[in-house]
Amino acid sequence: MQLKPEELKNRIKQGTLDPLYLFTGEEHYFIEQAVSLVRSHSLRGEEIQENFHSFSADDLDSDSLLALVQTIPLVGKSRLIVLRGLEKIKKADADRLVQILQRKILSVRMILVAEKIDMRTKLGEILKKEAAAVQFYKLFDDKVPPWIIQKAREIGRAISPALAQILAQMVGNDLFRLESELTKISLYMGKEKQISREHLAIVSGESRIFSVFDLVKNLGEKKVEPSLRILDKLMEEGTSQILLLAMIVRQFRQIHLAKSLVDRGAGIPEVSSALHMPQTFARQIVEQGRFFSYERLQTLHCRFIETDLTLKSSSCNPRLILENLIVEMCHDSSLLGSRKIQLKTR
Repeated sequence: MQLKPEELKNRIKQGTLDPLYLFTGEEHYFIEQAVSLVRSHSLRGEEIQENFHSFSADDLDSDSLLALVQTIPLVGKSRLIVLRGLEKIKKADADRLVQILQRKILSVRMILVAEKIDMRTKLGEILKKEAAAVQFYKLFDDKVPPWIIQKAREIGRAISPALAQILAQMVGNDLFRLESELTKISLYMGKEKQISREHLAIVSGESRIFSVFDLVKNLGEKKVEPSLRILDKLMEEGTSQILLLAMIVRQFRQIHLAKSLVDRGAGIPEVSSALHMPQTFARQIVEQGRFFSYERLQTLHCRFIETDLTLKSSSCNPRLILENLIVEMCHDSSLLGSRKIQLKTR
């Protein structure tokens, strides 16, 4: 029986527990949540300590597993056995597992976990027939900020979509790390409810990240003086020039893509989906695209490549190299003569 994650959750909360589960996919956070849900509805109190067992398939002792499932629990009525890494199970152990599953021992509930599994094998065939199977997919990038907002709400906090987007870009889509960051922030906040930029900067130790985002935003809006001030601050703090260039390149790739989508008739929802970001940020990118022609964006792309090579191979001051790039990005090339000469001679 194939179930969606929400169907699994509703089924368990309504009191229906299956004897055999197969959890597959790359999102281990959601898998572990599902395991915890099954456990909390299967075992109570001291039953958890006595009747919950976890094994790894790559070093499984199938004889010990068989002995365990044949032993009647001393406390409670059933055991819950979790077998992780099923894709790594040895053939002999897989054959023994098939025998165990075919016995359908009423006092045993099993959860088998794998990133993926070949359903053409004997084990796969019996799982296809007998297991309640759920596949857990990783969240797309544009779904991570809403997840952060919901997770913050669950722990009694609030976070704006903008800060949720920044936290997602700081940490990525590792949900375990994101949950850990939110927990640390919540502990630091005390009685406050609204998560601020300062909370993120202090607790996550990533105060420079806000300046990086401010930098690329100002560049997208052709604001040269604020961009140079932020660059100076970041360079003084020791931010990697390669990281700064990578962030700038990423921003202008997004601008180019958004501009081409809008010119083909796409609206903000379509741009948001293509860029994997909330509509608020997609709208900002679209607005920034109006400052740059396609020809200008192509010229800047070539300059990014040149700047990358210069940063990696030249003895010139990295700050001057990036300053020169920023001025060129924000002004027409006709305004750049004196600054380029300055770069070459310093």
